[in-house]
Amino acid sequence: MRPVEHLIVTGDFLRPTDRGFRSSQTENIRWLYRLIRGHLARAAGLPVDCLVWGEGLPPEPFYEAFGAECSAAGWASFFHAEAVPPAVLEALEARFGRALVIGFELAEWCKAALSHLGIAFIDLNIHPVRFLPDVFFGAQTNDPEIFAALLGHHSDPDGFYGWADLLAATAVKFTPDLRLDSPALLVGQTRVDRSLVRGGELLDLTRFTPELQALLLRHRMLGFKPHPYNPGDFGLFTAGVPFRRVQMLKANAYALLASDQLKEVVGISSSLLVEAPYFGKRASFLHRSPFDLAGARQQAREGQHLSIVDGVLSADFWRDALAPRLAVTAKDGLRMALPPNSLRISLRNFWGFNELSSDFVVQLYQAGAARR
Repeated sequence: MRPVEHLIVTGDFLRPTDRGFRSSQTENIRWLYRLIRGHLARAAGLPVDCLVWGEGLPPEPFYEAFGAECSAAGWASFFHAEAVPPAVLEALEARFGRALVIGFELAEWCKAALSHLGIAFIDLNIHPVRFLPDVFFGAQTNDPEIFAALLGHHSDPDGFYGWADLLAATAVKFTPDLRLDSPALLVGQTRVDRSLVRGGELLDLTRFTPELQALLLRHRMLGFKPHPYNPGDFGLFTAGVPFRRVQMLKANAYALLASDQLKEVVGISSSLLVEAPYFGKRASFLHRSPFDLAGARQQAREGQHLSIVDGVLSADFWRDALAPRLAVTAKDGLRMALPPNSLRISLRNFWGFNELSSDFVVQLYQAGAARR
């Protein structure tokens, strides 16, 4: 890997929305940049820059180089590209050549290109296990020495079972009358997501008709939980599943996972499939998870996603992570004690966790205020 002169926080800076050719990730990248900028600067003593859609790297030349249309479908067509056009490599070299890159959900083609160029990256993703007191990051890197440094901050996912038990007990109080018509739950997803890209195309349930028909042979009824940001059927009925065989569910996803009536969760690549085993449910991926999560530290392999439950909001964490590639400042031992839901609130996204946790406190306050 190369000498580092500055740090760049970026992400999937070419990903558009599903309704127009404009960025869907600028806000997320800027959020991460503002979240960790100070910690990075204190740790490294180097400039910390931010790169988003259209600022320094306009998207259109990239799409043209990949031979893709300027749309979400075009983005999907090169998301997993292993052969990156020379013009793209030149653009990345010019912008990132002297940097260490910290990403928010970097595209697979970008990670491959950075690795080809010998540019180190640390890619941060919101971890798919989201029922702990706060969300946290899954971290991946292409640098073996950085991986070894991050491994010291990794939490074994086997330690998450107790939090699932606590939330499941809460669900008993939250939905005591929940009734399911099937032990099998299908889960929907958003229309555009990196985890839905296969063979250069975006998936929905229409691509899995044989698997759904096999599921119908095993179950008289199927439960279906739409994604909160995509209330449609996600191709379920177009795939040939009869209306009469489906129970459409509005219940909280964690309340469903906690139900003893449920035995199996089926989906394309939803994070709920990663979470389901913590609630004692069998998970069936129709495609695959975008995460290769490491287990215990001694079994972790380079390239896997490490579970960084806390520490990202401290300069000392970044001193450890960056030390293999650059000179860092002396450790100060300072660490923020974050209250529950800090990152959820900052992100403005609770993934349904609020319905079984903080909403109850608000409801108590509102009820008390109404009586006064």
